[in-house]
Amino acid sequence: MIIKGGILYHNGRFLKSDISVVNGSIVNISKDIAGDETLDASGLVIIPGFVNTHTHNAMTLLRGVGDDMPLQEWLSEKIWPLEANLTYRDCYWGNMLGIVEMIKTGTTCFNDMYFFMDSLIEAVKDAGIRASLCHGLIDLFDEEKRDKDLKEAKRIHDLCRGEELISFCMGPHAPYTCSKELLLAVKEYAYENDIRVHIHLSETCKEYEDSMREHGMSPTEYMNSLSLLDENIMLAHCVHLSDNDIDIISRTGANVLHCPCSNLKLSSGIARVPEMVRSSINVSLGTDGASSNNGLDMQSEMKTMALLHKLGSPTNLPASTSFDIATINGAKALGLKCGAIEVGNLADLVFIDLDHYSMRPCHNIISNIVYSLRPGAIRHVMVNGSMVMEDRELTFIDEQEVYEKAEAQASRLVGRAG
Repeated sequence: MIIKGGILYHNGRFLKSDISVVNGSIVNISKDIAGDETLDASGLVIIPGFVNTHTHNAMTLLRGVGDDMPLQEWLSEKIWPLEANLTYRDCYWGNMLGIVEMIKTGTTCFNDMYFFMDSLIEAVKDAGIRASLCHGLIDLFDEEKRDKDLKEAKRIHDLCRGEELISFCMGPHAPYTCSKELLLAVKEYAYENDIRVHIHLSETCKEYEDSMREHGMSPTEYMNSLSLLDENIMLAHCVHLSDNDIDIISRTGANVLHCPCSNLKLSSGIARVPEMVRSSINVSLGTDGASSNNGLDMQSEMKTMALLHKLGSPTNLPASTSFDIATINGAKALGLKCGAIEVGNLADLVFIDLDHYSMRPCHNIISNIVYSLRPGAIRHVMVNGSMVMEDRELTFIDEQEVYEKAEAQASRLVGRAG
């Protein structure tokens, strides 16, 4: 396919050029490319799709459950009792609802940790979106549970092998819910299989203080003492970091997955993102689950991030840096060749209509994308060279069916949980 006449974001600037896509990848970026199959992108801005690096996608079914509560109370009183009653079909339709929202708001790839992950594999294949996924490992320091969870993670890994749109990583929930033995087993399996690790770290002040009491170290220092920090690990949240923690993450090359809306809603705190960026840490962006956000809209998340960190200085996180955090930095964290419009990269693209109130006037396109873009301006979405949304219509998903089935499953879930 030849994408003709669009204004694309390439090497940090916007230029009018054609794009040639073959077998899901970008093979040429230049003017006047000839070809039989073409897509007219006149009047459209083309950007790499957003990469949402921390989600619990099926929790979209729990949107609006337990608002305005602290994290531990929210988990123990609202979320965990509902999760104990989840079924495969609950998770499938929760996943489909989340995927609808992500595609329609410009996300082409997401990194997910949850349960019933075979339901997510089914949903991703049905929808045509790209995903990295892991089974959430929580042994609560119990050997039998540890063995059961590791067996399930390996089963899900086997299901992901050979899938073009799906990659797998190991997903220990957090140091406070995972034994040292589980963390070391994860490290060994990830190394042997050349896969990444996805974990929550230093999300709350309580987690930080408990770690200091139990280990005499911060959560980051504890992870480093187990030699778990390197460029293949993804650390979600990292809200409570000391100067030494930031130095450790920088030196080891570990990736930080920043979730500002969830951290604000749960009153977890504000991560020291400007300091991390200045320390050359790869910071990417995630929404967390829709039960603590309450959405999966990466543009909204990006804008919140950009504005939040200007509390320290108006020069913190300029629009171009914020955009990179939402795109190419996420691809780097996941080890994927997407997040930028480059020859050799995957053709995961978002087409934005310039004739939309949120994009006019065009004094500064990247500023408009970060600060004012609305979902209605997103005309098309392409994943792996295939159009998953054309003219705002999803191509592989019956949107109304998703809404009806998700609503029904959510009602049944709440009924089962009492």
